Amino acid sequence: MYRRILLGGITAAAIVGAGGTAIALTGSDSTNGTTTATASAHPGKDKMKGKGKLLRNLAHAQIVTKGKDGFVTHTLINGTVTSVSATSITVQAADKHSQTFVVDKDTKVRMRTNGKGAASSIDKVAKGDHVMATGTGTSTVTAKHVVDIKK
Repeated sequence: MYRRILLGGITAAAIVGAGGTAIALTGSDSTNGTTTATASAHPGKDKMKGKGKLLRNLAHAQIVTKGKDGFVTHTLINGTVTSVSATSITVQAADKHSQTFVVDKDTKVRMRTNGKGAASSIDKVAKGDHVMATGTGTSTVTAKHVVDIKK
């Protein structure tokens, strides 16, 4: 139960860019074989101060956790939408890494403008929008959350 709460908190913090989190992304491709994390800074945002700096600078990450039925791979990306449809979304991070997510009925989409968020749908997300997306899966990643921050 604790792991579920912790993972939910980490995912929520990554999506909304809220305060600090307990994740330390090393920038390496591998740590111990069960956790992989990669982070890259956005150009021009090095002067950002305060809580959440790590998350604002997050380009993409992959976290593997142990669940009750085995290992679960969680993918996070912060970037620009390069393509979007009713069933998928592709996001490109600042370091040019791209991730495609399957969109299904369980995918939560939120629009964030002027510091406020509201429930939305994938048809409101447009190519060129800035988004943060999370999902689970290995060969096929299913989007769990997409937060559209616009341009």
